Order: sequence, then C-alpha cells, then structure tokens
Amino acid sequence: MQEKELKLMGRLDVAAFLNVSKQYVNQLVRDGKLKSQKTSAGMIFLEKDVLAYSKERMRKAKTDPRIQLRKSKEK
Repeated sequence: MQEKELKLMGRLDVAAFLNVSKQYVNQLVRDGKLKSQKTSAGMIFLEKDVLAYSKERMRKAKTDPRIQLRKSKEK
C-alpha cells in the first residue's frame, strides 16, 4: 500500500488560496474553523484541511442570501 504525501501550506499560501488576509486566516484558526499547527517557523496547514474549508465556505455562500460571490476576472 502506498501512502499519500501530505501537502503543507503556510499562512500566506492559505490567505492567497482563499483570497483573504493573513489576519482573517488567524481569525479562522482562533474560531476553530481551520485547523493549523504551530511550528518554530510559523503556522502550517494541511492542504486537505484548507480545501475542505474552502468547499464548505462555497456551499454556505450558495445558500446564504447575505453572501455575494464575486466572479473571478478572466485574463
């Protein structure tokens, strides 16, 4: 059986992926909405946790009329 390689992301990577600020990523961690691990180099996140949060965020955005999704700009 082959083990999957865990992919890690830093706080800046997560902020860029979610299109939010570093401070908002910190808030998500404080609120328990996003799992992280503190290291001597800073916070790290498992890519699978970030993807799971992103999917849940999009699911909620589609059903909550208060949230307006922005369309991404095509280059």
